[in-house]
Amino acid sequence: MINRSSLFAIAATCLLNSTLAAQIGSLPEKSPYRDLDDHSRFGVVAGYLFTGSDPAGVGPKSAPMLGVRYDLHFTSAAYLNATLFTASTSRPVLDYTKSAATRNVGSRNVMLTGVTVALAVSLTGERSWHNWQPLITLGSGFVSGFGDINGDRSAYKFESKLLIDYGFGARYIINNNSEFRFDVNWLAWQMKYPDTFKSTAADPIPIAPNGKLSPWTQNKAVTVSYTRAIFR
Repeated sequence: MINRSSLFAIAATCLLNSTLAAQIGSLPEKSPYRDLDDHSRFGVVAGYLFTGSDPAGVGPKSAPMLGVRYDLHFTSAAYLNATLFTASTSRPVLDYTKSAATRNVGSRNVMLTGVTVALAVSLTGERSWHNWQPLITLGSGFVSGFGDINGDRSAYKFESKLLIDYGFGARYIINNNSEFRFDVNWLAWQMKYPDTFKSTAADPIPIAPNGKLSPWTQNKAVTVSYTRAIFR
């Protein structure tokens, strides 16, 4: 015969098990996580490019940027992102024959155009959390200064350059077909100064203050994009 102590132990065990079951997991419709059925996506991207300073001060200035992007679910929690962007800006023109105080003689319009291909890894796997999916990205590409074909008075021009792209972002899943994405990326590229930047005819102070003709510069792109699923 089962005594009262045994009944109490059985009841306590059942209560404990039910409490633990309530704490572990939740009903699917109430879960903060949502499995994603990702496909190819295509859309538009807009934002602002904060260009970094270079030693000589001849790099492009900060400007708004526009573009398009293509996203592909690569494998597991990884995505392949391809972005084409452009930014209408300008850069200073320096005359190496003048002194340091007077060598800035104007500016030249430059249409920065770039392409990046990056691998984005989801921190929540193949699912979102409250419709958000945080990402870290790493990739590469190139950037070119259209309209800056011929060199200026100092023989400098913004030539095509390889770039390194890294940063972080987050997807906000609207529904199975559309989403917003917010990104902060650093685009690092190497400047290429002409030999005239080593010294000047009128001033012993060179345009390139540290004598390096190939310094790296860090540029930050803050963007928001809207994409829709294609090829479903």
